[in-house]
Amino acid sequence: MNVWSFDTETWAIQPGLLAPPLVCGSIATREPGSERLLDKAQAREFFRNAIAAADTHLVGANLAYDLGVMAADDPRLVAPIFAALEAGRLHCVQIREALIDIARGVCGVDPSSGRKLDSDEGARYPLALLVSRHLGLDISEEKKDPKAWRLRYGELDGVPVERWPQEAVEYPKRDARYTLDVFYRQEAIAREEKNGGNLHAEADQMRAAFALHLASIWGLRTNGVAVAQLRERIEREWSENRAKFQAAGIYRADGSKDSKRLAALVTAAYRREAPITAPSKRYPSGQVATDRDTLLGSGDPLLEDLGKSGRVDKYKSTYLDVVEAGTAFPINPRFNVLVSTTRVSSDYQQLPQKGGIREVHEARPGFVYCSVDYGGLELRTMAQHAIWAVGYSRMADALNSGLDVHTLAAAQFLRTSYDELLARVKAKDPVAVSFRQLAKILNFGKGGGMKGGTLVYNARAKDRVSFCLLAKRADVCGVERVVVTVQRKPKMVCRECLKVAKNLDAMWLRAWPEQGDLQHEATSATYGGFADVVIPGANILRGECGYTQFLNTPFQGLGAVGTKLAMWRVSREMYVDRRAPLYGSRLVLMVHDELISELRADDPQRLHDAAERKAYLMREAMKETTPDLAPAIEAEPALSRIMSKDVATVRDSSGRLLVWEPPAKRAA
Repeated sequence: MNVWSFDTETWAIQPGLLAPPLVCGSIATREPGSERLLDKAQAREFFRNAIAAADTHLVGANLAYDLGVMAADDPRLVAPIFAALEAGRLHCVQIREALIDIARGVCGVDPSSGRKLDSDEGARYPLALLVSRHLGLDISEEKKDPKAWRLRYGELDGVPVERWPQEAVEYPKRDARYTLDVFYRQEAIAREEKNGGNLHAEADQMRAAFALHLASIWGLRTNGVAVAQLRERIEREWSENRAKFQAAGIYRADGSKDSKRLAALVTAAYRREAPITAPSKRYPSGQVATDRDTLLGSGDPLLEDLGKSGRVDKYKSTYLDVVEAGTAFPINPRFNVLVSTTRVSSDYQQLPQKGGIREVHEARPGFVYCSVDYGGLELRTMAQHAIWAVGYSRMADALNSGLDVHTLAAAQFLRTSYDELLARVKAKDPVAVSFRQLAKILNFGKGGGMKGGTLVYNARAKDRVSFCLLAKRADVCGVERVVVTVQRKPKMVCRECLKVAKNLDAMWLRAWPEQGDLQHEATSATYGGFADVVIPGANILRGECGYTQFLNTPFQGLGAVGTKLAMWRVSREMYVDRRAPLYGSRLVLMVHDELISELRADDPQRLHDAAERKAYLMREAMKETTPDLAPAIEAEPALSRIMSKDVATVRDSSGRLLVWEPPAKRAA
């Protein structure tokens, strides 16, 4: 086996250009002094030969970027790249480090000091961090220097290498050497780590990383008219809000917030029993809390409006400029292929469900969006994990039988039969509907180890749902409040809501007794400390888990395994298989359990076939991942020209998929 490091230097990344033109490459083998700078022609020749050689492995730092550069430089290399990834011949030291750190239980943390890594360090594991960890060298200055050659190779494009400044020649060679040295240090460390440092899972993560990078390169576009209307509305709402809160003394004339005035208003609203923040060095006794949740729960109309106004502030500060740029250039989301649970994260994953931000995203001319989302995936992976962990799952039996597990749990709460309650739910009986909603909250929350206080807080803060009101135990929520701990922070919740949650807890466990067995296992394993847990299906070990991590990591990770496998297969047909109806279409986003693509829309039958094929590939991948839940796996395609949480599957009388239209457009 031949192992080479490979790195590219390119023109600078520009808005909408995530695979800029190639300038040069660099390579190295394990032998010191083997580092070489390759001019553009040499880099092309080396990569073309290496990617096709079955006995050659390539190692890089952020290798997905280099693969994207080479594919953009010569599209004929796309198929060989997919083949090399399928064969497990491509390696990234950043992905390897994340896998090792997950096994250690320190993903996103400096293992030597316990320091939480900043967003770029923890999500990307840059080469400078790895060189410092493994080689004891500090190369951070040359990585951060804005005048360094790493950002200026476009200036040298077309200039013969022999005329390049010496530093421009040496920099790529050093990176090639450092990358391979880190690779071999990781090999040695993994041999001594639990579960081999999870490096057996590298090939799967590499495939997912490349598919995600292709989605980033393609990017998303926005509609200029829709963006202009959105900006006008948000700017107007923001100005109206600011004027209202200035008049109340919460904001000063210069735009700064009067924290003392706000704290006084909160204290008065809570009848002098306002929530207090966690103690700190500066405030040992804590301060009056003024966060969004505290404001929304205050019962004071002005403070509630202030809490709600944060949504408009977020739109204005975070999204407006981004979606406006998307009218001129593609928006290129940044994905992190591995967090501690092995799920994917991105900077474009939490688009607001309401407010119009999603709706300004529009498929390119000649394409339509196709969204395929797994139905209730966490319930299915939770049930599969239970079967593997404790040998049975009543929830799996219900799902495979086509029963509504939320109504089934609610029937336990109300001590009635499933059939009787289902009829009441379909008839929209208020009590039946409310208890089904409560059961849904518990089904999705309790499996991950959420306690009553966290369930109540999240239901109120995120969904504006009150347990006490749903259970018909009170006319007004929050008359009496108690302090609970949520993610190590004190939060105020309704006392009656908490009582309801605790009463329902035992009944929920009677509905799903396997969850009691899993909770007992988690309690025993993490008693007095932390424990390791394995993500089934991928055999990825997550080290040093607390109680909730021990419970939620296996089923969250199992969902990620299946979704990444599906994404890889969908992407491969989009880019490689010319006979497939998906060929020429493009993935644009992975959002948890949902894949959003732009499908070619030039032929209605081909569009239908492509959407159905994508959904089929996703279902089959998840059935392989959760074999005992195969009958219950659901994933249906929906077509639309814009993004929206309201998008639904629409078919004509013959069953052919149609493009969903927003209600306003349908009415017109």
